[in-house]
Amino acid sequence: MKSAITAAVLVGMAASFAQAQSAPIMFRMAASDANLAGCRSLDAELSRVHSVTLQGDTALLKLAGGNSETLKQTSPGVYTTVFALSGVRLDVVANSASSPRTLVVTEKNRGCRWDATAK
Repeated sequence: MKSAITAAVLVGMAASFAQAQSAPIMFRMAASDANLAGCRSLDAELSRVHSVTLQGDTALLKLAGGNSETLKQTSPGVYTTVFALSGVRLDVVANSASSPRTLVVTEKNRGCRWDATAK
């Protein structure tokens, strides 16, 4: 009887974990106060609500403008990608293991940075 209860609890936990993985994590990006004037051209596109949906060892980043990017898991709960937006190379790190969960976008040539914590 104990093993049946234990099995039921484990199945329930696995189901809730799977459901949590498929639920999008919502982020509203904000530009760093230290951003130079050259960084501000991306503020309108990045300072909106974006979502990250965990999918096992990958995650799907959906930008507010309709674009989406696949992130790869680099360590437990941490997903990264590099993509271009308006011709600018951006590095993205989504950390679902931290509390609160974070999303960081950087442009390394000019030192631009946008951050968000999960809503």
